[in-house]
Amino acid sequence: MLDEFSIEVTAELEAEDSEEHSELEAPVPMGSAASERAHSSDTLLDRTLDAQLADSGVALFSKTETSEASDFAPPPDTLAATTTSIPAIGETDDATSIGNQDDPLFGYDDELILQLRVVGTSATETIIAYGARDGTYLPVGELSRLLDLPIQISDDGNYASGWYLSEDRTVFINLREGTIELQGRTIQLDQSAGQAFDGETFLRADLFAEIFPLEVETDLRSQAIILTTLEPFPFEERMRRRAERERLSLRANSPEQAAWPREELPWAALSFPIIDAELRAVSDVPRGERFESDLRIAGDFAFLTAQAYVSATTRDGLTAALVELGRRDADGDLLGPLQATEFALGDVATLAMPVGLRGASGRGAFVTNQALDGFSVFDEIDFRGVLLDGYEVELYRNDILLGSTRERVNGQYEFLQIPVDYGLNVFRLIFYGPQGQRREEVRRISVGDGRLASGGLQYSAGIVERSVNLLGVEGPDFRPDTRFGDLQAVAEVSYGLNSSITVNASGAMFEDRGADRWIATGGLRSGLGGLAILADAAFSDGGGTAFGVGLGGRALGGGFRLTHFEYSGPFIDELRATGTQPLTRATEVDFNTSIDLGNDLYVPLTLRGRRTAFQDGRVQTNASLRASARFSGLIASSAVSYIELSTPTGSGFDQALASFDLATFNRSSTQLRGSVGFRLFPDTAITQAAAEVSHALDDRTVLRASAGYAFENGGATLGFSAVREFDRFSLALDSQYDFERDDHVIALRLNLSFGRDPVRNSFFVAQPGMAGSGAVSVRAFHDLDGDHAFSAGDVPLPDVTISSANASTLTDEFGRARLGQLGNGNRVVIQLDPSSLPDIYMSPVNRGIQVEPRAGRFQTLDFAVVELSEVEGIVSFQEEESERGVSGLRLQMYDETGELVDYVRTERGGYFFFERVPPGTYSFIIDPEQAERLDLCLSAQEPLLVASVSEIYNLELKVQACEPELRDLQTTGS
Repeated sequence: MLDEFSIEVTAELEAEDSEEHSELEAPVPMGSAASERAHSSDTLLDRTLDAQLADSGVALFSKTETSEASDFAPPPDTLAATTTSIPAIGETDDATSIGNQDDPLFGYDDELILQLRVVGTSATETIIAYGARDGTYLPVGELSRLLDLPIQISDDGNYASGWYLSEDRTVFINLREGTIELQGRTIQLDQSAGQAFDGETFLRADLFAEIFPLEVETDLRSQAIILTTLEPFPFEERMRRRAERERLSLRANSPEQAAWPREELPWAALSFPIIDAELRAVSDVPRGERFESDLRIAGDFAFLTAQAYVSATTRDGLTAALVELGRRDADGDLLGPLQATEFALGDVATLAMPVGLRGASGRGAFVTNQALDGFSVFDEIDFRGVLLDGYEVELYRNDILLGSTRERVNGQYEFLQIPVDYGLNVFRLIFYGPQGQRREEVRRISVGDGRLASGGLQYSAGIVERSVNLLGVEGPDFRPDTRFGDLQAVAEVSYGLNSSITVNASGAMFEDRGADRWIATGGLRSGLGGLAILADAAFSDGGGTAFGVGLGGRALGGGFRLTHFEYSGPFIDELRATGTQPLTRATEVDFNTSIDLGNDLYVPLTLRGRRTAFQDGRVQTNASLRASARFSGLIASSAVSYIELSTPTGSGFDQALASFDLATFNRSSTQLRGSVGFRLFPDTAITQAAAEVSHALDDRTVLRASAGYAFENGGATLGFSAVREFDRFSLALDSQYDFERDDHVIALRLNLSFGRDPVRNSFFVAQPGMAGSGAVSVRAFHDLDGDHAFSAGDVPLPDVTISSANASTLTDEFGRARLGQLGNGNRVVIQLDPSSLPDIYMSPVNRGIQVEPRAGRFQTLDFAVVELSEVEGIVSFQEEESERGVSGLRLQMYDETGELVDYVRTERGGYFFFERVPPGTYSFIIDPEQAERLDLCLSAQEPLLVASVSEIYNLELKVQACEPELRDLQTTGS
């Protein structure tokens, strides 16, 4: 019966084993679901049966000795003791010329289990090698699989053939003839070069450096084989791509990248807000001496997120104000059946129509169920936000500088009608403070063709009083636009008719300098062969019409968008022309690509062109080209823009301008920024130049100096500032002098944030910048009682790294840490770095926790840390009075909730090993599919209780033919 069992189980796994390959991924702990494949190379009995059954996966081994429970090790292979009709291992019909069976170089007693390391990576694996007087012998087939080399072993290990790195670099190893052929060149091997053993080709370690572009170091003291690759191997390229994907995943905080547990932050009727405050003592020539203040306040009010910004001076009173109440939810669970992702009251902004009105801001209301990070290639986006006094903000898309501004409109910056690129768009807003401060906000937007899933419904609606804030504040520099105070109501809805076509409709009622007007649009979005298709029609009061088509997608190595519209009557299209003059036609093209200059240097390019014809006969042409490049810690950006205006009378003008910007983006103590503006046509001249340098004297003190010169409509300006950061606030002095106007500005600034920390249960005063977004208060602790909640017996863990996508911090002596500037309503993952824990046997119960931060609110997170244990043992099959270790079984470990925790494949002699096992109760079963095919079950066993203190647990598991009660246990895993 034993022979029949051997034949049956090995034949059953013939097909599935041939499909399993080891991968050298980093880092993969031994015993994990990924690493077990690396330990599941063909077993001893499998290779003996090779001639009859090909690559088998399950085998039996005699169990000749029993280790003590406290000192378990994989049992030695003793197949020679089995009484079967199968030939002995290594027996061949022909004698090999090297390492032949009459005088073998090594045997089973020479087996070594070594760790394989690759210099420059964190990848590790375990291989079986053999040590002899002539050296250490490594398996060619196993190493080829680990290094992703297409080299196959045949003839019971006497022959290996394939290629490495490129198909012309062939290698043929023939141990029967004692030769290696490398790219047509034959090398004669000596008698100690290698041996066919156990169905594998083994070569002396030093020969690998002669065959492959790598160096091999054998360190038997640390039981390791150390490889140094001299050329990039496939596994290294794969690891690089994987690391890049993980880096992007972390920055994107995408919930699809990892199944992070999520913790909700309850809403409150009233929460203690977080407040950012800046107090200034200012002196300048135009307004004299005065005190100024900016306050930014955020928190929960009436179960909504409340945000307010006010700016005031002792001379002018309130100069700017913004107030907003609302909610954001990436899951779309707001307002019941409306399933909204966002709604807001107060100072809000509406979205633009497909054709007609652009987005507008003012006091009003807004609601949408549109995905917070999803747009169509035909959309254009408005960016608005609070811009503090003295700050400048730059907008980048995919590392291309799109614009910069110092101008505040009611305390806000505005970048309007920003086009998007097909695919992933990474927008970065970089804020530069008057004393050299620098902070960054990142928004990631996925751009597609605008089609919805079949039956999908998307809407937005809003009404605003244009440019009027909720409190009606108008500062001393207020300049109303031509439609100031006009009401504008806009609504849009899209519906997926099927997976190929989405229809769209929108409408607007608005005032235009005292007249009531309306616009209605309808259109469709579709796609063809990877291209996005747009078709829109629009009508307005007075008989105005507009018809347009568009095409977008990828072509010529980049992303493009092309639209054309024809107009008649008094139709207003603010999206394609400035002002309210009626149009005849408008054509736009956008193209974005990246040029590879080699040496990891890429230059992103964006090209935009527009030609607009007005009904009064004027024709305006605009074109721009922008490029950026990163090199040696610098980012260089350049732009060229051209405008031409022609009129029916023959008058008009054309002009070409250019600019060049250079800035450091590394973390050095000295930061530089510089810009130069040019006019290229009709004449050539430098129009302006500016430079700025910031230097950190230490981690709390920064000095900044700036200089600028306007060559045509101004003169020279000089500036100097200094900032000192204290534990709870920052103090800054900045000054500027304008030589042309004989004007100076001197300001002393005090900046701070304050609020209440729920973990510390106390009020805090901290560095500024926390009120504009959500924050977390974290506690990391050693969970000694295993309840995953902090209690009196648990131990706080100091100096543990806690991080989000854009920041990290260390826990204090009480295991506590704060992270701010996490955003508002977007998904964010907060992670604990396991490598920062004080013991390698420690691990967080949850490495990451997903949250949706809200402006002005602290969310508390507890990171429970437990000690990990190891579980090892032997799976054996008992027949009469003999026991056989069973290799090749897929052994699964389940926790007490019935979740699969890990799985391994038993090795020679039935040995198995699970590592990094957290505390809990576990049970074991054979993989159900394998168990059903073989009609095998594990004998009844008590659940394994893994304690909260790190231990090594030794088990002996028995395999037998399934009986009804065992089959039930095998199915449930309990």
